[in-house]
Amino acid sequence: MYAQEAQQPLLEFRNVQKRFGGLLVTNDVSFAVYPGEILFIIGPNGAGKTTLFNLATGFIAPDAGEILFAGRSLRGLKPYQIARLGIGRTFQIVKPLANLTVLENVMLGAFAHTSAKAAARQEALEILEFTGLADRRDMLAGALTLAGRKRLEIARALATRPRLILLDEVVAGLTPTEAVETMALFKRLSERGVTAIGGIEHVMRVVMEISHRVMVIHHGQKIAEGTPREVTSHPDVIAAYLGSQMEV
Repeated sequence: MYAQEAQQPLLEFRNVQKRFGGLLVTNDVSFAVYPGEILFIIGPNGAGKTTLFNLATGFIAPDAGEILFAGRSLRGLKPYQIARLGIGRTFQIVKPLANLTVLENVMLGAFAHTSAKAAARQEALEILEFTGLADRRDMLAGALTLAGRKRLEIARALATRPRLILLDEVVAGLTPTEAVETMALFKRLSERGVTAIGGIEHVMRVVMEISHRVMVIHHGQKIAEGTPREVTSHPDVIAAYLGSQMEV
């Protein structure tokens, strides 16, 4: 468990805006995530979750506002520089290096902080054990199921030794059983000292038990933030998703 009042935010968005042409896709968004916390960002497809992740990792730059990591501004930093500071991520469309083995894919992440092949291999093996992929370490990554590829994405991100990991649509396309198993892994990330932010489209019930807080965005704007129970009873959330597929 985390204690917000006793800690500096690990990641903080301050009045962040982003436009693509005439479309305001991130509308004055402010929020913070604290060390040890699990925060989920909920919203329908196109609400702006991936844009928030791209802003935090330097793939795109904000038009206004400030993004800070451990108190340091990320303005002007490249994605590889931000990764070295300690922000890892997965992507909504998982694309492992299909012709490399599962182990080799994770080793590539480890090379972000070591040039020694033996050290990278050992760390990769430990992460594969942690993520439940150890028995598939010699399998070509392209032969994994979708659930396996999503776990591999998490493993590759963990190999970079992040303090914060951003997981984009981590259960999209998975069966209910696979989603529950993936969420169980998500909950265990704190064992490795990793704070987590997950972006998810619907299935609010999946995160009810494991998230500390939930933030809801709609048309690029934050409309609610709080505990899962507070958010699911928030009038703006009910109004925004009335008749939608969002499962609460």
